Amino acid sequence: MTQGSQTPIESITLRGGAGALAGWEVNPPAGTPELGTAVLVPGFTGSKEDFEFMLPLLAAAGYRAVAYDQRGQWQSEGPDDIAGYTMADFVGDLHEVIDQVSPDAPVHLVGHSFGGYVARVAVVETPARFRSFTLLASGPSSVRDINFPPPAMVAQIVEQAGQEAIFQQMSAAMTASGAQIAPTRMEFLHNRILQTKQANILGILKCMEQPPLADPAALRDAGVPLLVAYGDTNDLWAPEVHVKFAEQLQARTAVYPGYGHVPNEDVPDQVSADLVSFWKEQA
Repeated sequence: MTQGSQTPIESITLRGGAGALAGWEVNPPAGTPELGTAVLVPGFTGSKEDFEFMLPLLAAAGYRAVAYDQRGQWQSEGPDDIAGYTMADFVGDLHEVIDQVSPDAPVHLVGHSFGGYVARVAVVETPARFRSFTLLASGPSSVRDINFPPPAMVAQIVEQAGQEAIFQQMSAAMTASGAQIAPTRMEFLHNRILQTKQANILGILKCMEQPPLADPAALRDAGVPLLVAYGDTNDLWAPEVHVKFAEQLQARTAVYPGYGHVPNEDVPDQVSADLVSFWKEQA
């Protein structure tokens, strides 16, 4: 799959703690100065495809861009037991991915939604491995100040009715928001969630029952430059929640007016431009 003639998306296989992780990689076009490596982590029920239109734009700006499906998501391997999907497991995979794609230099890290939960823990654990960190539509937690049912309640629905129940809820939410989703895209979203292991979904919901960091100050104090980027339509976290979070972290912000939880898909050009601007300041 490609976006433009000069920046093809290449499929790669990465090692994770529970098997192979499916990834995508885009390298800068020939003749473009290489400015570093970026790793993008998808969220709950997501995958590398969530960054399909961003990866070539980031590569065109000089950054080798890598995204991957987390364990048990979509095309990545993962255990069938929920016990294999703790926060430590997800974070361990991220550390392994970074060691493989950039063993000798720190990376620019982007975490979307739950991917931002995983990524912030990794940053606190090994800050020297990161040149910057961007929380993309990833608020403080899933237990307060969020328009999301209690994770334990969602898990109960999944246990009773499977992944199809999650897809129907997501479809209803997208319809209610007025989003115009192409039939081919809806088919992909449906197939992806059915192919994602139920243990992955239940494991993530279990992780979401508590904040990823007990104290956000730990992320601030890690010393890695931070960007909080978000849409302002209040479909998960209200804008003021992101603003307060950014203030706590002493992070800069990027806002996408009129867009919601997936600016990476809705306005990939704007998100990519903001990332590139932020990253170049860290050179």
